[in-house]
Parts: sequence; structure tokens; C-alpha cells
Amino acid sequence: MKLPRHVAVIGAGTMGAGIARVFAAAGASVRLCARREASLEAARARLGEAAAQVRLTTSADEALDAAELVVETIVEEAEPKRALLARAEELASPHAILTTNTSSLPLSALAGALRRPERFAGLHWLNPPELVELVEVVGAERTAPETLEALAGWMDRLGKSPVVVRRDIPGFVANRLQYALLREAYALVDAGVCSFADVDRAVTHGLGARWAAIGPFETMDLAGLDVHAAVAANLWPELTNESTPSPSIARALETGALGVKSGRGLLGDYTPGAAAALVGRRDRVLRGLPALRDGPGEA
Repeated sequence: MKLPRHVAVIGAGTMGAGIARVFAAAGASVRLCARREASLEAARARLGEAAAQVRLTTSADEALDAAELVVETIVEEAEPKRALLARAEELASPHAILTTNTSSLPLSALAGALRRPERFAGLHWLNPPELVELVEVVGAERTAPETLEALAGWMDRLGKSPVVVRRDIPGFVANRLQYALLREAYALVDAGVCSFADVDRAVTHGLGARWAAIGPFETMDLAGLDVHAAVAANLWPELTNESTPSPSIARALETGALGVKSGRGLLGDYTPGAAAALVGRRDRVLRGLPALRDGPGEA
């Protein structure tokens, strides 16, 4: 499937710049819009070699003109997104597909101002979008099947791995899975079972490493569903069902520990060098995973 000829990415932060880079590297003509020149300069550095394929602009109207695909990545607030999507519908190609990168706002609320809601969908990329293969293609209440099919096809063409989310629910698929694990992880730490570092080690050196190769359901098929059923029957009643965030988060916020951006987080202090090393390790592993997973295996 051919990519859209003109792609408009509105919002040039970490996600917008990364998404623009992916499309540009695949040969699409991309217009990347931000309100401030400083944001565009930061985006230029992130685009790397793909910068020559991307037109940077502070004019949303210029970016949207005759676009065949619009990717909205602006501030996570409903009204600005609704206004932008309505403007995009006026200026983009009549056959354009409009998408939003939100993972927290109801798609039906964002589609309310559109005359052609059948051509609107969620297109949820994970950070960093140029390295993470997964993209969630999410149908709103009135999204046409053809729209989802086109978006999934374009993601395949980009070398991404699309998951079609057939119902608009909070968090979609990836975030719901992630936060289910995080809820249990906090409960274990709060109960004194293990430390934050122990949880990270259990995931990076165990669950995450295994799930990067085969998914959780493939893992259960290998283990045997009879064994899986027995463990589930014993373990599921013991898992936390807390409906409010862990006190550990509140304590961190009270002390100004916001993570890497404040220099201190759940695992302690982050110097600039330590933060850069953490990002570097993440990116190095993400770059290597596709070749390891999809390359020829042993007979």
C-alpha cells in the first residue's frame, strides 16, 4: 500500500517530531507544525537525516493544506484538539484521514465537531515513535472500517506493527496492560516484598525479555494451559485490586521527585549522565529487538 503523499503532523514535541521522522524516512512528504520557532529548532535536531524531507512551519493552515493524512499530537486537552481537527477537516484533502495520538481522551468527544467522522480515528504511537514498533489504530464510534484498514496498511508500510483496537476504551490496549502490571508492582513494593529496583530487574531480565520474543499468550501456550489454569486459580485472588494510585507516588510528588526531569525519581537521583545512559540503554535495546526477534532462528 502506498503511503499518503502529503502528511501533516501538528505538534512538534517528542512524539510529533518522532512521527514526522518515521514518515519522512519512508519517503513521504511531511509538514511538521509547532506554534513556536524554538520547538521547531528542537524538532529539527531530532529529525536527523530525515530533516530534508520535512517542511517545518508555525502555520497550521500551511501544514494542513491538501494533506492526505493528519496526525494531531498537540496538548492533551479536548477543546484545542477538537478545534484543530475541525480546522483540519476544512483545509486537508476531502479524502484525508484525520487522526489523534491521544491515549486518554474519548475519541467520540474529539469527533463531535467533524462533518466526516467516518474518516477519523486514533493513531496511538508509543515513545520513542521512531524506535517502538507498536502503533495502535483505534476506531471511534463512527469510524469507517476502510479508515482503519488504510491506517493499518500505512503502518505496515512504515515497518510498524499495528494493533487494531476495535472499541474506544480508556488506555486502549498497551496502556491498560502496562498499568495493570504497574498496579501490582507498586503493591509489591508497598507491602515490602521487594524494591523498585527489584521490580525493574524482574521485568528487564525476565518477563520483558521473554515477552519481547514471544507474547504472554504464546508463553502460556508453551507452558501448557492446564498449568496456566492451575496457577491462575491460585494466584488471581491474591493480586491487588486497588482502585487508587499507590501512596509511593504521592510521597514522591510531595518531595518534588518527578523522575528524570527533576533529577530524582522512584529509584533515586539522576545526574545528567545517568539520565542520558538510561535513554541510551533503552534506545539501544529497542533498535536491536526487530533483528533479534524477526531474524532467522535455529532449526
